Amino acid sequence: MINIKDTIQFLGVSKKIRRIEIINKDPADIELVDIDSVQKKIIKKKIGFVTISLTQVFENGILSFETMFMKTKGFAGIGIVRYSYDIPANACYCDKPHTDHIAAFCGRGYQYPVWYKAKGTYGNAGFDTNQILRVEFDSFKGTLILFIDNVQQPVYFSGIKEKVRFIISMYEAGSSCTIHSLKKLQAPTSKHLSNEKAVKWQRS
Repeated sequence: MINIKDTIQFLGVSKKIRRIEIINKDPADIELVDIDSVQKKIIKKKIGFVTISLTQVFENGILSFETMFMKTKGFAGIGIVRYSYDIPANACYCDKPHTDHIAAFCGRGYQYPVWYKAKGTYGNAGFDTNQILRVEFDSFKGTLILFIDNVQQPVYFSGIKEKVRFIISMYEAGSSCTIHSLKKLQAPTSKHLSNEKAVKWQRS
């Protein structure tokens, strides 16, 4: 179990957090580049799975995490991990035991666009490179919802009533993920969809 103190203070509604920190277990594979005071680029040097998380722990409020992957060939993921789970180096979010603690939306390279507890769910679009991905975590509703190029996806995670951290995953050498923003929102931007489907999060 890890103990990460959340030292980030939100400075108002929809304000970008001025510091984004990454837990990097393999500096030889993962390079972190500060683009400016807000944006950060994560570059993968070697082929092989890696799943890394932000240090920030979220429990209260509505959080928006926006990213863009490049050169992944569809082998990428974005989602959450329960705050107490220590993701090891070279971990794939889809493998045991990591999948029991990580809820992920997946790129088009994978069979299923949604993955949790070693089970895939159809219904969302599999995202590609050069698309704006935004996940919205609502601690009041206990939901995690994906937007692809501002289009809300119907399959989402529900029942999340514990502290979590945002994660991203990559596989291809030379792939990258740029974190555009991390915001606290006053109100959710999601809405009810006629074809929505919930995947239930389970406490450990």
